[in-house]
Amino acid sequence: MKRDEDRSHAKWEEWLELSRYGELSDADQRQLDVHLETCQRCQSFRNELERFCTVMERAAPAKPAETDLLDARVNLWSKITPGLKKHRSPAGWVSRFIDGLQGLTTSVLPQYRTVLGGALLLFIGLAGGYYLAFQDGRMSGFAVPGMGQTDLLSNEDVAISNVRFVDSDVPDGTLGIRFEAVRPVQIMGPVDDPDIQRVLTFAVLNEQNPGVRLRAVNAVSASEGLQSDHEIRDALVTALKTDSNAGVRGEAFNALSRYPFDEAIRDAMIHTLVFDENPALRINAINRLQEQVPASFDENLERVLRTRMVLDENAYIRTKARTVLSNLAAP
Repeated sequence: MKRDEDRSHAKWEEWLELSRYGELSDADQRQLDVHLETCQRCQSFRNELERFCTVMERAAPAKPAETDLLDARVNLWSKITPGLKKHRSPAGWVSRFIDGLQGLTTSVLPQYRTVLGGALLLFIGLAGGYYLAFQDGRMSGFAVPGMGQTDLLSNEDVAISNVRFVDSDVPDGTLGIRFEAVRPVQIMGPVDDPDIQRVLTFAVLNEQNPGVRLRAVNAVSASEGLQSDHEIRDALVTALKTDSNAGVRGEAFNALSRYPFDEAIRDAMIHTLVFDENPALRINAINRLQEQVPASFDENLERVLRTRMVLDENAYIRTKARTVLSNLAAP
């Protein structure tokens, strides 16, 4: 039993570590936040992880001062400059300017060599970026594969937004513009197609329009053979716990009723019973939990039922919670 529990929490503990370093996606972070509301084991693991990271940060070696880093960069530049001088172009105003700055940092104003060295490196980076961006009329940043500049701008299906000027002060009159080009995509296939499932999962979790979210959940609920897909199951659990629309949460509940009852669905039922404002969903949740008692009964569920028995505003739920606890206590 303990080994099964360890395996079931391995994912949550891994997600806690990823969350600590900001590497968890928004959808997974929402699932983790919901899970932490009721899981004391993961709460304890999170606290231990925070303490461990605090100890490691205190024990880490001191970071070098910014002035030391700039001095090191200037010294590096002084080492590589002789090699670069061999490859200068004849019209080398940039090279002459660099030589002037280097001489200034080493002889005229040695006390300011750190600041000037940093300015020198910044200038080199900007000059290199300018050269790469505009040499040979190079065009970059188009986000529509397979389309050239003319096709992109003349295509009526492409929406252009977020226009930014890259550099308008170019001697030859060339103008650099960066923008976002969005083109609608349409796919067709059965519900069990992996691409269709991927889009449905995204729609359930991220679509702003509640009607689209509702239709996506309906499509999943009406499909056959998806009960073994854990990614869709997790998306439905997240929708049941976090969606702002009661209709979407209700359809997510109906879709989850077709999945085998497991720990994730049990936690979703408990969350709905405790936090959902819709009394119909809370009633459905306690009925689903009653069907699984005593197999899924533990201290957490007992605590939730005792709280609902006293505090829930719905009389049916208070009575149902009392009935479940009485049946368990009966010999």
